[in-house]
Amino acid sequence: MSARRRWLVMAGLLACVAAPAAAQDPLFSAPKGYVLALGDSLTFGFQESKFLANPDPTNFTTGFVDDFVNRLSATPPGRDVRVVNFGCPGETTFSFLAGPCAYHAFGLPLHDDYAGSQMAAAEAFLAAHRGHVGPILISLGANDILAAVTACGGVNPQCLNAQLPGILAAVAANYETVFARLRAAAPDAEIIAVALYNPYAVFDAQTNAATNGLTAIINQEIGMLAAGFRVRVADPLVAFDLTPPQPARLCSLTLFCGSGDIHASDAGYQEIAGLIWAASGYARFER
Repeated sequence: MSARRRWLVMAGLLACVAAPAAAQDPLFSAPKGYVLALGDSLTFGFQESKFLANPDPTNFTTGFVDDFVNRLSATPPGRDVRVVNFGCPGETTFSFLAGPCAYHAFGLPLHDDYAGSQMAAAEAFLAAHRGHVGPILISLGANDILAAVTACGGVNPQCLNAQLPGILAAVAANYETVFARLRAAAPDAEIIAVALYNPYAVFDAQTNAATNGLTAIINQEIGMLAAGFRVRVADPLVAFDLTPPQPARLCSLTLFCGSGDIHASDAGYQEIAGLIWAASGYARFER
C-alpha cells in the first residue's frame, strides 16, 4: 500500500476513534479580566537554549502566550488583562488530567505554580474567578507524539504508522475530557486550542509526507472534538510545514534544524500567536 493510500485509510478510520458531541458554532466572547494559558512546553514558551542558560520562568517571555497577550493588551478591552500561565513542559494529555506536573515535581519553577493536576488547577481557578476568565488558551498533544517517536527509536514512519490508532484513541479520549471539563467550568469563555505542527519534516520527502500526514490526522481529530464544545482551533501545520519554501520555512519557525530543539523559535511563537489571534476574532478591537 502506498504511503498516501495508507494515510487516507487511517483518515477514514478516524471517525471510529471517537464520537464527539454534535458540532456547535463557537460563540464570540470578548476578552475578560484574565487570560488562562494551559498545556505543555509550548504554552510555557520553552526553548532549550534558554533553559540551559537559566530555567527561571522570567527568562521565557517570547512564547505564543506572551505574543498574544501583548497584542491583546494594545486593545481597549484587553488593556488591563492579567495572565495566569499554568503551562508545564513535558505535559501530555494524560498527565494534564492526572497530574502532577513532572517538570515542577523535579523542582523546576513554572510561570504560575500549582499542586496536583493542571486540569484541577484550571478548574479551581475558573471557579474562583467565575465569569472573569477569557480567553482560555490550551496546547496539548505534542508530547504524546514525542513519546511515540521515542518508543520508535526516532522518526520511523512504519513504526509510527503502527502506533497511530492507539495514539489517536488516547489523544481523542483525553482531549474530549479536557474540553468537556473546561466548557463546564467556563460556559461562556472563549476557548482556543492550539493544534500541532510537525517539527520532523526536514528529512526525505517520503518521511516528511508520512509525518505530516500523522500530524494532519491528529489535528483533524482535535478539530472534530473542539467543534463539540464550542472551542476554536488555531492550526499551525500549514504555516509551519506546508507553506513553501520547505524545509527552510520550518527551520526558521522551529529550532530543530539548528540545535535539534523541536520547540518554536521566536518567529515560530509569533506565528502561532497570530493564528490564535485570527481564531479569536479579536482583530475587531484593533484600531
